[in-house]
Amino acid sequence: MKARYLSLNPLVNWRRELHPISWKNIFGNSNPLVVEIGFGNSEYLVRRAKTCPEINFVGIDREWQSVWRALRSIHKCQISNVRILKADARWVFNRLFPEESILEVYSLFPCPWPKERHERYRLFSQKFLRQLNACLVREGVVNIVTDFYPYFCWIREQSIDTGFLLSYEITGPGFSTKYENKWLKAGTNVFYRIELKKTDHISPKQPDRVTMKTYRVITFNPEQFRPDPLRGEIVVEFKDFLYDSTQKRAMVRALVIEDDFVQDFWVEIKHSGNDWHIKPGEGCGWIPTVGVQKAIDQVYEACLKACHSKARR
Repeated sequence: MKARYLSLNPLVNWRRELHPISWKNIFGNSNPLVVEIGFGNSEYLVRRAKTCPEINFVGIDREWQSVWRALRSIHKCQISNVRILKADARWVFNRLFPEESILEVYSLFPCPWPKERHERYRLFSQKFLRQLNACLVREGVVNIVTDFYPYFCWIREQSIDTGFLLSYEITGPGFSTKYENKWLKAGTNVFYRIELKKTDHISPKQPDRVTMKTYRVITFNPEQFRPDPLRGEIVVEFKDFLYDSTQKRAMVRALVIEDDFVQDFWVEIKHSGNDWHIKPGEGCGWIPTVGVQKAIDQVYEACLKACHSKARR
């Protein structure tokens, strides 16, 4: 299969880097750092990087389709001042960027989640803005452009007590991105440009450093294995279950939601030596958080219940 991305060099393998990342080492210089959240087809990111070679740009997006398109454009344009993070922005800023290291963060037409029941999925909540504040240099800025007036009002409310001074303007098209063109074709040509200028520094809340605990059980009964979900501040759901009796290996898919951060990964239950080892599956790209540990704990408890159930029969 021919690679669509042409080169993976701009893609930062953040799981192998020390956190927070030394962006000076990544770029090989100390130029100012600008970050785009949700770069889509990367048109604006690449254009801006080409016109500002004295600035280092980092693009963040969760979708692989967006990532490979950005990598392709970067390679074709032969620009060296852009790096790409395939990650969730809610997790990135208090882990991968040092305090007071970013000059500007911007996001063009982020998803407004227009339905009221989906409001909790919106980016740029008060909590998230405080994270951005901690990463910005003194008088750094956050720029947001949206076509959705209720979302603009919501961000204005969320900006209270975040260390930012908010200003805005009603503007027309000027970014030539996928979504701007989409709204123009739909007849929308009025957009809201929000600028949040940092006035007070807010020290970041340090994320929990979790040392993952794995388990071993003497026996495993796949027929009675049924892990219980969790509800509360941390949500754990179990989706699929696979078992290979030949390899003596089981895999259960876990969905973990904590602080609006979602992880979807597999927990492995594998026969090893004289017992069964319970641990996160290799190659799943999980991040060691409290929620992941709770998922492993639930799998362990389910293994114990299944063994006891077998013993009573």
